[in-house]
Amino acid sequence: KFHDNCLYQQIQWIFLTHYFLTLILSRVMLFLAWGVFVPFAVQASLLRKLLPEGGIWFQIHRGLNTISLALFIAGFAISVATTNKEEQPHFSNPHRRMGLAMFIMAILQVIGGIVRPHNPLEGEKKKPVRVGWEVGHRVLGVSLLACGFWQMYEGILLYGVKYSTDESDEEAITIAYWVWISVMIAVMVLGGAFFKFRN
Repeated sequence: KFHDNCLYQQIQWIFLTHYFLTLILSRVMLFLAWGVFVPFAVQASLLRKLLPEGGIWFQIHRGLNTISLALFIAGFAISVATTNKEEQPHFSNPHRRMGLAMFIMAILQVIGGIVRPHNPLEGEKKKPVRVGWEVGHRVLGVSLLACGFWQMYEGILLYGVKYSTDESDEEAITIAYWVWISVMIAVMVLGGAFFKFRN
């Protein structure tokens, strides 16, 4: 009986450890997607004048967005599987519903990027369909980025409530998060505005 209890405790510890590590891994992937790769992809577009000519900015933009989408899909799938394992209703709170909305929006953004109207040749005027696509692509991209920033912050708060983390630890993580995000936003806004008005 003693050995059976020990074995049960070991199996339970392994399961909980695996579950917790998987949960942490999914959060890391989601942060890398929306807190690192997507902002860098946007910066590659806005600050393209700083990069070598020849479409390098577009290759970086597309590559980073591709990586972020793969991480987002993986993190989203793990989150859905975790909710299912915990036998909780799916998309039952604003954080989960926002995650679903972002998933749909991200897929639409990628599809839009694939089927985008061609850029006119040098000297040619942009067609209305291209202008409309550019506006839509930017609006949806900014919306996704803003949702991602809110979603990550909300995730920190929900994690603290769910696992009763120490308030000082949660505050330190929150401060570090907003410092990083503020730097990302500053580079995008100030850098984009500089080159916009410079031209």
